[in-house]
Amino acid sequence: MRRTSRFVTCLLGLALVLLPAAGAQARPPQAVQGVLELPAKLQRPVALEGQWGFAWERFVDPDWERLPTGGFAPVPSSWNGIAGKPSGQDGWGSYVLEVNCPAGEYLAVEATGQRTASRLFINGIEVARHGRPGPSALESWAAVHDRVPVTREFACPLRLTLHVSNFDHRAGGFVRPLWAAPADVLDRAREARIAQHAALLAAYLLTGAVALIFFVARRRERIPLAFGLFCLAMAVYTDMIGERLFLRPLPAQIAWSAYMRAEYLSWLAAMALFLLTLRGLFPTEIALRVVRVVLTLLGLAAGAVLVLPPAVYSHLVLPGQAIAVAVGVYLAVAMLRSARQGGTDARVLLAGMLAVLAAQALDLLLIDSPSPDRKFVTFGFALFLLSPAVVIARRMSAALNAEERSRTLEENARLREDVERISRHDLKTPLNSILGAARLLHDDGRLAPDQQELVGVLQRAGLRMLEMVNLSLGLFRMETGSYELRPQVVNLREVVSRVLVDLHAYAEAHRVALHWASPEVAAAHVRGEELLCYSIVANLVKNAIEAAGADRQVTVSLRDGDRVVLTVQNPGEVPPEIAGRFFDKYVTGRKSGGTGLGTYSARLMARAQQGELRMDTGYGGTTLTLTLPALKGALPAPAAAAAAENPQDDWLRALPARDVLLVDDDEFTRLVTSRMLPSPPFHVTTASNGHAATEAMGRRWPHYLLLDMEMPLRGGIDTVRWAREQEATRQRPRCRVIMMSGNDDEGSAARALQSGADRFLVKPVSRERLLAVVRELEAASRPGAQADLFQPAGALETHGAPRADDEQVVIDAEWAEVFPGFLQLQRESAEAMAGAVSDGRREELRFLAHRAYGALGAMGLHWAARQSRILEYGAPGASLDELEEGVRALREHLDRLRVEYRPTDSAQR
Repeated sequence: MRRTSRFVTCLLGLALVLLPAAGAQARPPQAVQGVLELPAKLQRPVALEGQWGFAWERFVDPDWERLPTGGFAPVPSSWNGIAGKPSGQDGWGSYVLEVNCPAGEYLAVEATGQRTASRLFINGIEVARHGRPGPSALESWAAVHDRVPVTREFACPLRLTLHVSNFDHRAGGFVRPLWAAPADVLDRAREARIAQHAALLAAYLLTGAVALIFFVARRRERIPLAFGLFCLAMAVYTDMIGERLFLRPLPAQIAWSAYMRAEYLSWLAAMALFLLTLRGLFPTEIALRVVRVVLTLLGLAAGAVLVLPPAVYSHLVLPGQAIAVAVGVYLAVAMLRSARQGGTDARVLLAGMLAVLAAQALDLLLIDSPSPDRKFVTFGFALFLLSPAVVIARRMSAALNAEERSRTLEENARLREDVERISRHDLKTPLNSILGAARLLHDDGRLAPDQQELVGVLQRAGLRMLEMVNLSLGLFRMETGSYELRPQVVNLREVVSRVLVDLHAYAEAHRVALHWASPEVAAAHVRGEELLCYSIVANLVKNAIEAAGADRQVTVSLRDGDRVVLTVQNPGEVPPEIAGRFFDKYVTGRKSGGTGLGTYSARLMARAQQGELRMDTGYGGTTLTLTLPALKGALPAPAAAAAAENPQDDWLRALPARDVLLVDDDEFTRLVTSRMLPSPPFHVTTASNGHAATEAMGRRWPHYLLLDMEMPLRGGIDTVRWAREQEATRQRPRCRVIMMSGNDDEGSAARALQSGADRFLVKPVSRERLLAVVRELEAASRPGAQADLFQPAGALETHGAPRADDEQVVIDAEWAEVFPGFLQLQRESAEAMAGAVSDGRREELRFLAHRAYGALGAMGLHWAARQSRILEYGAPGASLDELEEGVRALREHLDRLRVEYRPTDSAQR
């Protein structure tokens, strides 16, 4: 507080020093009772101040020879309280002055305009006009000149007459002095003043432009926006009360009301933006409630300026200046506090604030003083302008350096992710071939039992490796927030048991004992994904083995309840420098070859399943605690839909010959997939990329096109689009397209379907699944397969309404716990279909209906599955009314379903 008092004392002392200096600047000779004596050979302009003759409610004849008034008034000053007239600002009258200068000399006058309407005469000749003065508000028209006019020279002595009327401002009369000197002296003074003013404007405009350009380049940085707009607002305000360079392109006379609004609004905007700039730079030092109060007051003032006439809102200047000074003091104190805590930026701004406060205090003290109309705040803000510019430049430089480092890290991470993505794709391609070949060998009845066993080992190893590849892709989606959890029933007890068995040899190699502390827990069901749970537990136990040390023990315990809690404890202690960043990416310690991704990915997987993973460490060792939600109405495993249909030999034998073009850039995938399609009825030709596929289709148009999504030369998406274009322009028969990809995200599926594919399958594709999709497409292509959908609106309800027995579904008792959640998911899917129809998103409807068909059919909801299939096929071409009616029927059917549970054999036993 002592330093604050010193600061305020210094500020007031500076104001007291500057105030006399401002008031004593070049005081000219004073007029006495309407007569002003000027010396010979003036070398600088002289303000025509003092006692002018004054006549109230009379426009004096400008051709007077002797002083035509008996009353006198101080100039410059408002006439609001002059003796001889009613108090107040409104009215009209004349000012006269006799200027005695040496005979033979010639003087010109700089005819500064008054705050409202005025007209100036010299020796009976009108030399300047600002609007049109009149005896009433209806006859008076206030205006401002776009520049200060300089009259021609007149021979001495001079007789000046000024007619003034005021009905538009709080302070009327002769408020701004005129200046007299030889014309060349006035011209030189004006040129110097314009040069100074232009330099000030250029500083504001250039600084503001640079700040705004920086904001355009970096839109997330809002401080340059506020600072740039502040500079522009100050430039407008400075020009309005200065040389009015911005008005030069406009007509010579500007309406006073428009000019006043521009001046006041720019002033209010500058104060608001000034406060926002400092708040952005010092958010903790400047209270938000103070900012809100001040902005509210300024907003109300701006509203008054827009709505009220100038005669009313011009009264805002006194409270406005007082608020500006108060806010300036508050900001200076805030900056002083920050500077005391060692803030360099605060010291820089404090120096600029000193100039602003001194200028605002001077303006407040001189607002209605009988002296030339000066505004020191523009110079104060000009000095202040440098301080936030320096602070912003310092911070932006630091931000740019940090962003450059961050960009480098992001580019490296993106490169790593691209390499990993490519690696995943490249790994999945041969894996698909291995799994497909293993399945074909497994189905070969000529293999001996030991060979069948080896093929089974090969299949399980391939599937495990495929799961690991898919998991790495899942981790990437978890990082980016795009992972879609597919919850199922997971017995965490079984997962832990399998992990302990799998890591037993690893623990023995490290001479570590694995202790299972919860043998009484028979089952602990959670709602999650089994692969994710296995990966988390295996990671925690493996890390605990490595951290425990030789001849030590790792203890694993499990507790069931509303939340299933798994703890893994080892006697080792996490180093203090690592403990605080234990779950951060790339943080590792005490392990050679560690990547720092294990615990990071484990917590990602836990949170993806609405769980949490935490670590506690100390002298007693380290405990990692995994918490997962217990099973409550979980969903059935989505894998059930994959076995919805098993192909039968009967439909294959009845199928006519079909030409199939198989396109994949991996030769093993082409070999394995072609073996999945029996011949007859399928005749399979292959191509290695999309370009070769278009050439092959030019020679022979196939019934089926099976192709990979990502291929060189021409990918699957472009190839499908080319095929659909050929069908539309050259009347080719419709080719049924099945696109396959190692990408299992919905975005890839949506792109494939939008390009024109009929189905999208995720690799590896089993023989059963591929033939089931072909059977679906064959059924859909039969005459009348889509007839229901292309009848008038309401046809689905009339001709395809469910029967009473369709409303009753019988489910095995083993699904009793999970079926309600499954049914709710299907209802939500139907709601999403309704939204897609209302928004006209046909491809989304098609995708949702296709997904619902498989799930509903797998659970025995045959009418709902059929309705979903009809919606899927009708999505591209049926009217929105028909689709809306079909979705409505599906939603009502799902709402009316009645469920019975039949006991299973195991339950009966």
